[in-house]
Amino acid sequence: MVKIAAFIEFDKKITKKILYQKRIVKKNFGDQLYLNHPVHLTLFTLKIKKISELKRIYQNQKKKLNKPFSVNVTSSDVFINDPLTGGHTIFYKIKKNKKISKVQLKHIKKINNNIQVLKNEAKLFKIAVLKKNYKKYGFPFVGKIWIPHTTIASIKNIEPNHRFLDKFLKSKLNLKCFVSAIKFYKISKNKHDFLFSIKNI
Repeated sequence: MVKIAAFIEFDKKITKKILYQKRIVKKNFGDQLYLNHPVHLTLFTLKIKKISELKRIYQNQKKKLNKPFSVNVTSSDVFINDPLTGGHTIFYKIKKNKKISKVQLKHIKKINNNIQVLKNEAKLFKIAVLKKNYKKYGFPFVGKIWIPHTTIASIKNIEPNHRFLDKFLKSKLNLKCFVSAIKFYKISKNKHDFLFSIKNI
């Protein structure tokens, strides 16, 4: 099985701001999880059999020029004791709106309706809605429970009340850009290999 991800990427101004925060984390805490990941908003990650099957879904679709939609990067936040990483995951929230939710649901449904998606790890999720989503889509964070965000890093071996976290939580970006494409990547541990992008979103 191959792990793939659907990302939305930002303009240069937002990307530069996020990369700056990543450098601050690295300077203070050394290498941490997610620091080397490209700057992005994750729509979903899935495990599928073959990349060629994913490409086939999209290669024959009609080319359609969609109007770009806005993505707003807003307040800072943290997942304390993130169960996925064992660290404190710091991130900036993306304002959730109907368009971004629609894009997520449209494409995760499209893939599930056309190719086999691995869904055999439901036991990892203790919360009912996460387990239900995983069994349905192969990804737990879909719909109302999804919190769109762009991650800086997941920092281990610091206390939840560390002054760095306190300072980060007081920071805000309040930046907006317009996007018109989704980019698909193949994920292997910390390695991200670009596959293709689609503009009919």
